[in-house]
Amino acid sequence: MRTFYIFKINQELSILLKEKPYTLYKTLESIYLMDKENINMGKELLESVSEKIDTYAYNKLLYEKNKDNDFYMKIGNNHRIFNKYRIEETNIVVKNTHILMTTNVLAKNISTFLPTNDLFVCDFQNRDYFWISKLVSC
Repeated sequence: MRTFYIFKINQELSILLKEKPYTLYKTLESIYLMDKENINMGKELLESVSEKIDTYAYNKLLYEKNKDNDFYMKIGNNHRIFNKYRIEETNIVVKNTHILMTTNVLAKNISTFLPTNDLFVCDFQNRDYFWISKLVSC
């Protein structure tokens, strides 16, 4: 299982760093690895890089995109897809600052789970990062 942190990048930075994802990744990684003593500074830095996520709107959007999927289940802000035929298990938790996705399958059909505009994905454990729009367009 891989854990992906999905951030809604503010529009100005999205335009500036669309072709420089490594710079954006390193910025987000430095926030992720920041000491707990500097949590206020990390929060301010995260707010300058990313936009706040409207949890109600995103939860509703995820539900609307997946409600007809037999393998989909929603409990609060937690969305779960468990497809026993594809051996797929995906959990999506919508938070104010980011979307946390834990999955064993990352497919190009991710747009069925999430919108693709200005979302940047980081897997800090595996040092992987990408724009969702780039993954979908491949």
